[in-house]
Amino acid sequence: MNLKNHIMKKHKVVVMLMMLIAICLIPVATFAQEAEPELSREEMQLQRAKDKVARAETSVARGQAYLDMGDSLKTTGEKMMDEAKVELKQFKEDKSGIDKTYSSEKKIFEKDMKTDDRTQRDAARQSIRDLDAQYRLDSREIDTKIKEANRKYEKGNSNISKGGDKTKMGNEKLKPANKALVEAKKELSALTGVEESAGADVKKKGLFSKSKKEKKEKEVEEAVPEEKDLDKKSDKKTEGKSGKAIEESTDDEKKAAEDKKKKK
Repeated sequence: MNLKNHIMKKHKVVVMLMMLIAICLIPVATFAQEAEPELSREEMQLQRAKDKVARAETSVARGQAYLDMGDSLKTTGEKMMDEAKVELKQFKEDKSGIDKTYSSEKKIFEKDMKTDDRTQRDAARQSIRDLDAQYRLDSREIDTKIKEANRKYEKGNSNISKGGDKTKMGNEKLKPANKALVEAKKELSALTGVEESAGADVKKKGLFSKSKKEKKEKEVEEAVPEEKDLDKKSDKKTEGKSGKAIEESTDDEKKAAEDKKKKK
């Protein structure tokens, strides 16, 4: 009985713990749903278009990186080859000078070797040995420098070749990447073209309103000469009326003068 009670108590504790965990997880799940609202169809389509543009831009950047690497390799290679040419020219001149010095000094010692004086012959023989040893050292040193300059020249030439390959790869990658980027941007602008079309409508309205203003101005300009013609006509009428009035007044004066003469 005690064992059964103990098991039942443990079972109850486990159930209670599971219920508590479930109660704690419910608000977390609801918060996650609230924090990450579902996107609408248009928003998802817009997000896909933006991702497509981002991928295309990455591809363009990758292709441009190949081109930049190719340009850098070619520039470095050309510089190395130019330096190697200068060094090779100098080292060959140095080697030629060493050979000439060795040849001229050895001839002197060889003349001393033909003398009858044994001591002088021994000294000349030792001088030739020392001269040969020094010549071998100098020749080995200058030959090492010439080899290094030749390796530098070959390395520069290899860099130019590698740079050409990188440039070729960059162009092969960049051409389709640019095309994809243009298409992706067109798709994106087609989705976000609401504002652009609204701006176009506004521009059109502006053009129409401007044409209406111009029409009104033309109508006003056409109306102005008509008013001027009317003013001229009215001026002529007033002039005619005033002329008639003057003529009538002169006729009255004449009649009055004749009446006075008759009365006299």
